[in-house]
Parts: sequence; C-alpha cells; structure tokens
Amino acid sequence: MKKIKLNDAEIQSGYDRVSYAESIILQMPTDHEGRNTWLLNYGKSKEAKKFRENRGLKFDKKTKSCDLTS
Repeated sequence: MKKIKLNDAEIQSGYDRVSYAESIILQMPTDHEGRNTWLLNYGKSKEAKKFRENRGLKFDKKTKSCDLTS
C-alpha cells in the first residue's frame, strides 16, 4: 500500500489532512448524514469511535478507515 506523502506543514504541525477534515466535519450539524458517514468511516475522534463501537465495527490502522468486514 502506498502512503500519502505529508507536506512540510503537516509534518511540522503533526496535523494531517484527515485530522484537518475531521475538525471541519465535526462542526456540521449532528444529524447531517454525510458528516456521520465520514466520521464512521475515517474519523479518529471520540465521537467517531463511538459510532463504530455502537455498530460493532473496528478501525483498521493500516488503511486508516473503518474495517467493514468486522
């Protein structure tokens, strides 16, 4: 699997594009379906973890996404 190359700002801040996207997505209304779907599939926040936990799903650290086979 090919890794995404981080840019200098991401390396320096320790804040990658997925973390940045999540911070924006968390500002959306909690009933926004696209918000919750993204958090379930890619989120790293407590809320995202709770979505997966409630559905018995795990997070695949290798792909950095929800393991839909679990």
